[in-house]
Amino acid sequence: MTAGAATALELACPACGAALPDPGRCESCGREFGSVAGLPDLRLEYPDPSLSLEDDLARAQELADAAAEGDFADLLRHRWRFGDRPAALVERFVAGDLGAVSRSDQYLDAIERERGRGLGAGDLLLEVGCGTGALAVAAAARGARVAATDISMRWIVLAAKRIAEAGGEGIALVCSSAEQPPFPPGSFDVVVASDVIEHAARQDDFVAGCARMLKPGGMLFLATPNRFSLGLEPHVRLWGAGWLPHRVARRYVRAVRKADYDHVHLLSAPKLRRVLHRAGLRPRIVPPAIPPATQELYRGPELALVRAYNRARRYAPVRAALLAVGPFFHVFARKEEA
Repeated sequence: MTAGAATALELACPACGAALPDPGRCESCGREFGSVAGLPDLRLEYPDPSLSLEDDLARAQELADAAAEGDFADLLRHRWRFGDRPAALVERFVAGDLGAVSRSDQYLDAIERERGRGLGAGDLLLEVGCGTGALAVAAAARGARVAATDISMRWIVLAAKRIAEAGGEGIALVCSSAEQPPFPPGSFDVVVASDVIEHAARQDDFVAGCARMLKPGGMLFLATPNRFSLGLEPHVRLWGAGWLPHRVARRYVRAVRKADYDHVHLLSAPKLRRVLHRAGLRPRIVPPAIPPATQELYRGPELALVRAYNRARRYAPVRAALLAVGPFFHVFARKEEA
């Protein structure tokens, strides 16, 4: 994927909002932007407490150099070994990423049901926090015009590898943030952010940025874990982390997993509603079924709990209770009509 592919959709300078026909430089404000392997870097800031901007760019270049030596799965393993993670956790994350296209189809099916119509050639869809770009690939396969962004250039390089292997030509890839988006306001019919909002340091700004990119009547879809889930916290695989005050949770994760937890800020359903309402969005929050592709990540007693959850959520009174203590949420939030 080259910088030229990013111009399939109109870009706007994230600093001044002017049209950006050349992603390397804004003619209006004079700001210059970089790239890695031809992938445009339109970030104005990089709010990752665990990794500097320079390190992100260095690791992205390392991944770009390694991309020619193996397939997408090989590159994923290379990425997840950064940070000396335990081998078992690396393989779990790799398995999750490899199964992401199937989960993405489940998300798109849910979005289409909520909209009352399928995605097609008349729709513009943006995947924010795209990671490896699985949902972007799945949406493009349905005929939608697609852009995908991530705040980390490491993920953009991985997404480019996945898209190239999938033959997903025409997907616009840009390294940027939702808070300072590189597209004109009102560009998209659908904005999707799966497992992203819990990593945003400024969640109100994140949602406001997503809402700004929606057309009137457009839909923001979020998939995010429930802070008060009775199950394992999915990022660190520990019981009860979300129930603790964040400073205590950080110490807990550091002591048990020897890992940082600064970048995770889980939300409850009431907190989600408040954030979405402040951005002018009308949300519907549901506790979704756990699809087969995700169930494959579980074993033993945990898999039994997942299956029991899927059976229980069929009943309306139980679904209401699961908004309090279920494992995660799907959020469908519509932008008010002009």
